[in-house]
Parts: sequence; structure tokens; C-alpha cells
Amino acid sequence: MLYGRSMATKDSVEKTQEEIIKEMARALGHSGYLLDVVLKEMKQLEKAMAHAKAKDDYNSLVEKFNMKRKEALEKRDMLIIHREAIGMRQHKFLDKYYPIPDKKKKKI
Repeated sequence: MLYGRSMATKDSVEKTQEEIIKEMARALGHSGYLLDVVLKEMKQLEKAMAHAKAKDDYNSLVEKFNMKRKEALEKRDMLIIHREAIGMRQHKFLDKYYPIPDKKKKKI
């Protein structure tokens, strides 16, 4: 009888560990997706800035862009945290795969 409990406990522990790993992988994927969304929004803002005629319109877009840039940096940090949580320690390629543009400057 004791053997049966031990096997049941082992199966339960393995199942819980598997569920944790799946959740960590899901969180990692979600972090990458969220960063990708913000980067796409930044590209849209860059396109709008290229077509902005008035200085005030351009400067307003620059403010939005720079706020999105800050958000992208935060999302990249979260992605790194999730990667480290599952044992991934090399993050060099993230800047290449998820390039975050420099801050934009307003027109004077």
C-alpha cells in the first residue's frame, strides 16, 4: 500500500512539474508576442512621422513613439526574465530579433 502512494505522489509531482513547464513556455511566448506588437506599433508611428506635415503633429507622434519605446524596453525585460526562468541565459540575439529603435527627437 505504501508503494502505491509513493507512485501516485510521484505521478502527481511529475504532472505538476509538466504543468509548470507548460505555463512557463506559454508566458515566454506571450512575452515575445507582446514585444512584437509594440514594435509593430512603433513602425506605424515612424511611418506616420514620415508623412506628418505640421511640426506639432510630428512632435506629438514623437512623444507617442518614445512612450512606445519605453514600453518595448519593459516588454524586452519581461521576455528576458521569462527566458531566464526556464534556464535560457544567452540573450544576445534578442536585440537582433527584436530591434528597438533609438529615441526620436522633436522638431524645434
